[in-house]
Amino acid sequence: MKKQFATSILLSMLITLLFWPGALSAQSKNVVAGTVGKVSVNKNSSIEIIEPYLVQWGKNNVLSFKVRLFNGGGAPLDLLRYGITVKTNAGNPGNAIQVKESQTNTKVLPQSSRDFTFYATVPNQTQLTSVQFDVKEWNIAYAGFSKSMGTIKIPSNYSNTVASGDSKISVLQNNQIRISLSDFFSYETANDRMYTLTLLEESWGTQPVELPKYSYWLQAESGDLYPLQTDGSDDSTLNPKEKAAVDLYATIPKASKAKNFKLLLTTTENSLNLTLHAFKLAQARDWTSVPVNMEKGHYIRPDEDQFSLQVDPLYITETNLPQMDVGTTIILKNNNKLSVVTPSLAYFVEVNHITYVLTPSDTTAEKTLEALEQLKVSLSADMPKSLSKYNMSLIIAKVLSGEEHPVYKPLLKIPLNKAAEVEQTKVDSITKTALKDGSPYSISVSNVMGYMDGKYQIVEGTITLTNDGQQKIELPEFKLKGSVDQKYSYEGTLTDTQTVNGLSPQDQISQTFQVQLPKNAGLQDFKLSLEEPFLQGNDKLYRPVASFSLQGLQNSQMTAKDWVYFSTKDGDFKIKRISTYRLPVDGEDAVVTEFELYSSSRQNETLPEFKAAYTVNHTSIEAQPLVLDKVISTSPDTAISLQVIGKVPYSMSTGEVNMLLQVNEDGAERSIGQFLIDSMDTVPQYDANDSYSLKIAGRESEIQMYKVLVYPGMSEDLVEVQMIQRNNNKRTLVHNPLYGYFQSKDGSYYPLDYETNAEQNVKYGSVSIQSLAGKVPKGTNLADLKLLFGLAINDKEVAGTSGNADAFVRPAFFTLVEDTGTAAAGLIGMNVGPYSLDISNTQTKLVSGYNGTMEFTASLTKQLSFDSFDTEHKIIIQLENAGEIITTKEYGLNTAEDTSSFTVLSRKYKIEGISTNLTTPSLQVKVYLSYKGEKKLIGEQVVGVSFVK
Repeated sequence: MKKQFATSILLSMLITLLFWPGALSAQSKNVVAGTVGKVSVNKNSSIEIIEPYLVQWGKNNVLSFKVRLFNGGGAPLDLLRYGITVKTNAGNPGNAIQVKESQTNTKVLPQSSRDFTFYATVPNQTQLTSVQFDVKEWNIAYAGFSKSMGTIKIPSNYSNTVASGDSKISVLQNNQIRISLSDFFSYETANDRMYTLTLLEESWGTQPVELPKYSYWLQAESGDLYPLQTDGSDDSTLNPKEKAAVDLYATIPKASKAKNFKLLLTTTENSLNLTLHAFKLAQARDWTSVPVNMEKGHYIRPDEDQFSLQVDPLYITETNLPQMDVGTTIILKNNNKLSVVTPSLAYFVEVNHITYVLTPSDTTAEKTLEALEQLKVSLSADMPKSLSKYNMSLIIAKVLSGEEHPVYKPLLKIPLNKAAEVEQTKVDSITKTALKDGSPYSISVSNVMGYMDGKYQIVEGTITLTNDGQQKIELPEFKLKGSVDQKYSYEGTLTDTQTVNGLSPQDQISQTFQVQLPKNAGLQDFKLSLEEPFLQGNDKLYRPVASFSLQGLQNSQMTAKDWVYFSTKDGDFKIKRISTYRLPVDGEDAVVTEFELYSSSRQNETLPEFKAAYTVNHTSIEAQPLVLDKVISTSPDTAISLQVIGKVPYSMSTGEVNMLLQVNEDGAERSIGQFLIDSMDTVPQYDANDSYSLKIAGRESEIQMYKVLVYPGMSEDLVEVQMIQRNNNKRTLVHNPLYGYFQSKDGSYYPLDYETNAEQNVKYGSVSIQSLAGKVPKGTNLADLKLLFGLAINDKEVAGTSGNADAFVRPAFFTLVEDTGTAAAGLIGMNVGPYSLDISNTQTKLVSGYNGTMEFTASLTKQLSFDSFDTEHKIIIQLENAGEIITTKEYGLNTAEDTSSFTVLSRKYKIEGISTNLTTPSLQVKVYLSYKGEKKLIGEQVVGVSFVK
């Protein structure tokens, strides 16, 4: 970069985030090409006009559109049989021209459709809504050799522009391609305004797709068109499930007053630009609106490859001149497993809304970076002394064009600490050249953290060994020590560094180290030493190889807002703590933490194996990690839910809580972060009519409270909450079981039994009625209870439908609705959970000298549409005479086709064994809903008795 760039250039830059690549906003949607009309060309086939565009390209007003020919017949249909005439209100009609590329094969197979691109030039004064398309069939038998099949007129409300923030779904070679936009920026130079934009194409298909040779244009509201250049990264082929990003930039003179733009994607035919897609762009703002990234780890992805950034504090050197010299040093690391091209980057310091270019001291960087190789860049700039009191930020930008006037796209903005305000952590490293095997090797330390583990402090990190020589080496058996305050020394452990076949030239291995120190040992000044053995006579001694001063390890805990970035042999990841709850479980309490896990690269990565432990009030608690989603890999777009569950006695106060999260790789455990949990989160509250959604991959469902039923007992009442669960997964899945408690106002918990008759695998849209029921003190007011429930977990996985569980996750509190199952007046419309029960035509006959019978008609009616309800609910009919129970009979609820169960079909039933020794000539018929040994009166009626001789 030339020295003249050290002069300040005022950049008023914009970040308008339509989409970050692969991450859609909650309001965004995918749109498809719209049709403006259809004409039938025979009994089974039709022609549609798809997405017409009208753009003034210089002297030519070019109309472009697609024709979709649908063949619903039994034989191939040829598009050459038909023609399209374009009519306008501004001139004579003319025939539309088919582009050459789509003329090679014009036949459409039976029961299929194909799209063909057409274009026409029309008079300049033509408006799009005045255009009409006349579809005609060619045939020598017709007068004039053609016959009109119909006319299509563009509707007055037609729009062909994708709204800002939305994506476009196009079809290429029978594969769906999603086109989205992100990173729309703008900044000013001396005479021009520069615009940068990223276009992302993602294949949803199953075959490689040849991408069109697009041209890209910014169209102002005035109709003015400005060409967008590419950075040369656009690919010609897109493989299945692949994503390709194209960085675009345009130069617009400051004299232009344009502020609002569309993005046009075009192809060229006979020197004419044909518009294929149009996107509305949000208005540009300047770089000062780019949010400052406050995360501890910094990563950039200029193209497909990821790099980590380490930034030294900013130094300020004042002179006798009005200017001061500011600068910093950046270490750029290739995080990939292969060598990559060194990215072309530029660096800026932003202060008081002014941006200055930072000039590198050395512009002769290597063209490639090897795997895990680092590039050190020293940067400096001159700026007015008056700005020294302001906060400063570093902007890292990708250089899109390295010509005389470079073009930049900002990637990341991070705060710059000033050297006078921060204590720098300096790494004292010594690299020893080992003469064994005659080849040198280097040692580096990374991912270092300090954390508490019961009565001890642990310093843990990664040591990377690289063979820098030209021949294979056998690594020595290292010995590792940690020291504090340069006088207290502690032995450390290092995973075995021996390799079966040695370490090949330029090869690397990474090992995890741990040093255990007393709880009270300070970590402000910690030094790590690595030693190798050597023989002196017959004695085995050790000599130093490298040492590292590691300061500030006592502050390496993560808070709830911190992302943790880590890598395994399978890929790069990031993880963030979302919530931590303390929940009751079978006489204990469960501490449940949820994390969101993503791939930090642009591709899916194999799911890591996790291990975790809690420390509660300095006591170590074993914890079980659990991935809720039914996946085997992580995605950069969609969060995966990792739950960490540990058990503590319910009487134990929460106090200070830490959680250590580790990954298990090839049998070696490595810590990736310790999380300080300063307080438990509050369980989300729901109203009785709210929906509770489980948005878990492979387990999507929605749950709503349906009814609350109270079964009165002698000293306790059984309270049942009936829930509706709807399967929202479009493939079969394991039904989501529930687990819960009632919580009273005084904080008491009452355990609930879970009941369902749903199958393990249920289809999309199926609805089941599930029950959570438990006993509470008699007479408890439902308004004094809240339902606490969540997804049931058993033995490190989502529980089965049997109801056995040892924890629950995704908790929710629901207020309870009133009991609507009160006794009915009579025996019609009795409330039986999700059913309504009708009993009618009761006839009681007593035969002299024999027992009597009561006959009646009964039927169930579903009160809502559902697919399953449990078999534990029963109907009990109790006959009384003068307060004395004569007989009872139990029936199932739609559980059998015979008379042992009531069904949705009306049928006759008989109760036998009625004694003829009655006190009064009538019977009191009482109907109960029975569940778990308790019963609830749902209807009663007095019926007369007929005596038969």
